[in-house]
Amino acid sequence: MDRLHLRTCGLLVVSLAVFSFFACGAASAGQIKITFVDKVEVDGSSILIGDICREIEGAQLTENQIEIIRSLRLKTSPLVGRPPVVIDAGFIGNSLGIAKSVLREIGLDPSSFDISKNTKVLVSRKSLLVSSQELIGFAQSALLEELTQRFDGGEYQVEVDTSVPNLSLQTGKLGFSLRRLRSQFLAGHINVYLDISIDGVNRKSVKIPFSVKLTTKILIAMKNFTKDDPLDIKDFEGSTRTLDQARLTPVQATQLKQMRANRRVSKGTVLTSNMVERIPKILSGKLVTIVANFNGVRVKSAGRALIDGFIGQEISVKNRLSNKVIVGIVTPNGDVQVAVR
Repeated sequence: MDRLHLRTCGLLVVSLAVFSFFACGAASAGQIKITFVDKVEVDGSSILIGDICREIEGAQLTENQIEIIRSLRLKTSPLVGRPPVVIDAGFIGNSLGIAKSVLREIGLDPSSFDISKNTKVLVSRKSLLVSSQELIGFAQSALLEELTQRFDGGEYQVEVDTSVPNLSLQTGKLGFSLRRLRSQFLAGHINVYLDISIDGVNRKSVKIPFSVKLTTKILIAMKNFTKDDPLDIKDFEGSTRTLDQARLTPVQATQLKQMRANRRVSKGTVLTSNMVERIPKILSGKLVTIVANFNGVRVKSAGRALIDGFIGQEISVKNRLSNKVIVGIVTPNGDVQVAVR
């Protein structure tokens, strides 16, 4: 009897041990353990489990299940330059609960995740540092290009007026573009407005003030001119000056040909582009030749121009024989071509 009792007890102990072994083995096989880093920088606008986890372990997990777990969103990333956010075990557990429908679709139980209660991850936004030298360099180069397109008859000295801070932006492909200059000055204080883009989207605009000097040749009138007076190089004194302020383009000696004054210009005045204009091919009040074609026959008649006219421009002329006012186009040789209807 005692032997039978001992044998029965022994079998019971062994059975319990085997059951316990397999039961524990089954529980650990269905458990998913996630370990996390202490701190991390993220690129995107959302924080995912994959951004902050170190390892995902589970005996029966497939690669697809692991990827889906890694893709689960936790919260919005902090903005660049803002304090980091803290994600702890409780927050992760709540997020897994919210994603329970997604997890169950791939055969996972949200309650099977094992996350240490001591988990605490510090998450900050990864940033792209744009140095002040980079900003100034681009703005200075773009400003020089713009000024040279306006006037290329001199040498520019461009210096930044004030300190420019470094910028911290979100990561991505960096781009710069110069806004259209508001100032029409060639020399003086000129503000440059720079748009900064990341991946083609404008993220920041900065104003960079520059001080510009222009060294160029100028022409100084040696006599007084009245409106419509033709200009000749012998009536001007040439000089080279460095200008701290210049809004109007200085006229160069090579530009004086076929030019006249469009206003009164006093002796001692520096000649600028707003004071001159081209001499028209035909002057108002002058006699002209009117040319018309009739069925292949070229007919000419005399007329008088009623307005100034440049090559290719339509002007009104008065036929001297008929006294009729007609409209024609100024030709390169100074005639007025009239269309016959």
